[in-house]
Amino acid sequence: MFSKALFKQTCKANWIKWVAVTVATCAMLAIVIIVLGNLGINNIRDSLKNIFVQANQEAELKSNAVDGYNLYNTTVETNQQLNLLDLGLNMAIMQFNIALTEAGQAGADTNDPAVRGQVIDQVVNGMAQDETISSILTQMGIDETTFIAMFNQFLTTYSNTTLAGEQITASDIIDAWYLDNVESQAYNQYLLDGKSEEEALASALSARAIAKDALAWASDTNNESLATDAKSYHAQAQDYITNMMKENAKGMAGDYGYETEDEIQQFAVSIKVIANTAISTYQLVYDEYSESGLDYTQEEIEKLAIAQATSSISDQMPANVQLALNELGNMDIYGLIIGSIFYRIAGLLLPMVFVIMVANGLLAGQVDSGSMAYVLSTPTKRRTVTVTQMTYLILSLLAMFLLLTCVSVVSVFVVGGNNFAINYAEILLFNLGAFLTMFAIAGYCFMCSSLFNRTKYSMSIGGGLTIFCLVCTILGLFGSSVVPSAMRIGAMDFFNYLSIITFFDTVSIMNGTLAYLWKFAILLGIGIVTFIIGVFRFDKKDLPL
Repeated sequence: MFSKALFKQTCKANWIKWVAVTVATCAMLAIVIIVLGNLGINNIRDSLKNIFVQANQEAELKSNAVDGYNLYNTTVETNQQLNLLDLGLNMAIMQFNIALTEAGQAGADTNDPAVRGQVIDQVVNGMAQDETISSILTQMGIDETTFIAMFNQFLTTYSNTTLAGEQITASDIIDAWYLDNVESQAYNQYLLDGKSEEEALASALSARAIAKDALAWASDTNNESLATDAKSYHAQAQDYITNMMKENAKGMAGDYGYETEDEIQQFAVSIKVIANTAISTYQLVYDEYSESGLDYTQEEIEKLAIAQATSSISDQMPANVQLALNELGNMDIYGLIIGSIFYRIAGLLLPMVFVIMVANGLLAGQVDSGSMAYVLSTPTKRRTVTVTQMTYLILSLLAMFLLLTCVSVVSVFVVGGNNFAINYAEILLFNLGAFLTMFAIAGYCFMCSSLFNRTKYSMSIGGGLTIFCLVCTILGLFGSSVVPSAMRIGAMDFFNYLSIITFFDTVSIMNGTLAYLWKFAILLGIGIVTFIIGVFRFDKKDLPL
């Protein structure tokens, strides 16, 4: 089923074509990889990407500054209400101690938690009916049910602490309760914003620290002046937050590559400037909208002020422009040029020409010229002819792509090995995919050569279909996902469904997914089936000998 003499004759007849195509394709690939490796073509892309990364980081810094500023102000404003709670809790503690003493005199075990619980219920329910307490509740906007739950919690904390022999004041209980609420709300909000549990916890603890310092400052300041002069504590809040962020920046400077004292100081100052700008913008916008008389609610004004204070360069662009620039910043230029353009288009062009010419000449060309009659006049059978010619076509392609693989690996090594944008594993899969694509194309070209007795028919069908697939791949490239949306023509993606080269999925290889495996299997299957059809069809058809 195999003729060495015929194989040698076929090699002799086609070796010049094979060498020319192989050398030209290898040279093109080597030039592409080496030139791209030395150009640093991703520098512009990386610069664009860094602009958006820095803009997003700056927006996050601004957001943190405004959030901290608002939390500080809110805590200062809440301090007056906490003082009222403190007054009420002191009254409750005094009544609790009196009631607990009376219970002890009546023979009750005052160390029994159940007894203490009964005393707490008695005190809290009695206070709920007190006119002074009702006045405090009205000022704070707290209903009776909420008051009973809160003061039960407060007195229970006081009871448990004093029972353990420790000292605690009403202010300690109120402040701890408030700070716990701040931390809990901040933690839940950060989780909703998409932060990890570790990041949310760190941010929540930072919020607690801000609120704690705000309480300490407000406690040391005249409450009457705070009530009449909001600007005084707004200025204090801005000064506190910006200085805090400056100090925190010094600890983070190493993560951004700043090592010397001057670099660290400059970085910290720049963070303070960003925070100051964000807070000033927020307060200015908030004041302007509040005094404008426009029909905005307080919540809407706050949202507008936050949006303007924390906006980044990307937020100021139209959505479609922002999307396009983001895609350009994330685009893999090496993958586009080497994977999608060279291996799927330019690198297949010359091998396609080789396959069209050789596959046509292996069977149909010899039948058309009459030389097949001479071959079959010898003891050589048709099956031997087709198997030998098929073997030559497959082995010539295999040798071509093995050499192409060697050249590509050496070229990648020259420009940096696995440090190059495309690593060895990816370049090997590119070559395997290109070989399987050409194997499928060689299969149906060989089948056409076996089906037709005339070269013009074999060439027009097999070669025409091959060129059609290549042209569809070129047109489909402009509609594929590898092209940024700013340059992409979605309708052109239709052409990708008309070409078998689409099964050579370089995007899957670059992304590290396994979607290319089943597509490679289809290409292999197309080649095997068409070669088999070609062999059996040539055995059975009538030849004009």
